[in-house]
Amino acid sequence: MNWLGIPLTLLAGGMLALQIGVNSTLARNAGSALWASGASFVIGSLALVLCYIGLRLPWPGLEALRAAPAWSWTGGLLGAFYVTTLIIFAPRIGATLALALVIAGQLTGALLLDRFGLFGFAPQAITPGRLAGVALILTGALLIRRF
Repeated sequence: MNWLGIPLTLLAGGMLALQIGVNSTLARNAGSALWASGASFVIGSLALVLCYIGLRLPWPGLEALRAAPAWSWTGGLLGAFYVTTLIIFAPRIGATLALALVIAGQLTGALLLDRFGLFGFAPQAITPGRLAGVALILTGALLIRRF
């Protein structure tokens, strides 16, 4: 594993809380969660295109893009749902509960993706340890909500 991957992934996770606050503030000022979500994606897309150009990476060929399964093009829709949902609800429930619920949802979904080997993941058994881990995260989210 690349030694830089762990701290950068940890940093990316920490930036989710920051992203929620930044996007929610933009939504309050713009008067629209959908507008703020769209602005977030446009700015992010421009930044990625500039990085791509700056790094002089080769553009994918049309044939390679056509070969991708249709479902692989839905990532932007999933991201739009995620960002918009957090813009709307995180200011109401708080960043800690919002991210606890996001993590619980991510792990529950991952457990099912792994179990059935969906969307390119290698099948993995649902073990008592994995179930306990997800249950602990869900319990943590409930404790955050309750106290």
